[in-house]
Amino acid sequence: MTHSHDEHTGPSGEPPDSAQAAVASPEDTRKSLLAGQVRGYTQIRNLLVQLPEDDANGSRSSVLARAVTSRRHRELLLYLLLLGARPVVESQQEREPLAAAVWIRALTASGEQPWSTTTLSRAWSHLEEMELITARREKRAKWVAPCREDGTGAPYERPGGRSGRENHYFILPDSFWHSGLFGELSLPGLAMFLLFLKETNKKPEFQISAERVEDWYGISRRSAQNGIEDLEANAVLLKRHVSEPEPLSGSGFTTRIYYSLTGDFSYKSRRALQEEAATVVTKRAADAAARALAGEPPAPAKKTLKKSKKGGG
Repeated sequence: MTHSHDEHTGPSGEPPDSAQAAVASPEDTRKSLLAGQVRGYTQIRNLLVQLPEDDANGSRSSVLARAVTSRRHRELLLYLLLLGARPVVESQQEREPLAAAVWIRALTASGEQPWSTTTLSRAWSHLEEMELITARREKRAKWVAPCREDGTGAPYERPGGRSGRENHYFILPDSFWHSGLFGELSLPGLAMFLLFLKETNKKPEFQISAERVEDWYGISRRSAQNGIEDLEANAVLLKRHVSEPEPLSGSGFTTRIYYSLTGDFSYKSRRALQEEAATVVTKRAADAAARALAGEPPAPAKKTLKKSKKGGG
């Protein structure tokens, strides 16, 4: 006969020696936070990267450009993780909010200095100022919830299944977190990564010049170039140079650069991830309907998606 004991105590009921206590790793913490998504990716509105129409100033730049200009690297990462962890966070907050140490551990990249409670608190405050979250505090506990990706403070709703240009979205595969890429990219690299995820959501590659990045997205040419170089250094971006006719050029041609993401972030890999998710969701809906007709209770939720394969076009 075996005897169980609380994970925080030894067999005798005494607290275990702190040097021997098993502590969750940053990787395990990220996996647990993202487990509620089921699909294996986060849906992110295009609004984060670019507005669908010009604003009052004639610009389509959005939250992403403001984050780069204001150097809100940590805030952008925290917001992306909050979007992915939203189902788990909401469930947890029915009882009590997640401890600051959980967020700090999840955002600790390999070989990097961990965030501090002060850094985390400051990042939450900045996200409130950017109208990307709502927060309330009771004593030392902090409840947080995401707002819509355009920084208007509008309540957040998952975009999938909703009509309207404001609900068009791209996906951020969970491998962004599990591979550690989140900790490798600089702020310009992260900004261009999100931009390319958006623009290759429905096609394998995207053609743009540094000048256009500034005109269309509000990201400076220097930041755009630094970001592209960062993505290349991390082996997640490919360039394809194509010479095309240009009648008004002295040479008669111009060279354009087409960009594509690689590995788990390639167009092919992301499409496969979405197709697999659609199959799982359809099967679950059919199973739920069958159980309802049979008068059986709903089946417990399980994460059944397999990890996406490396490579892809």
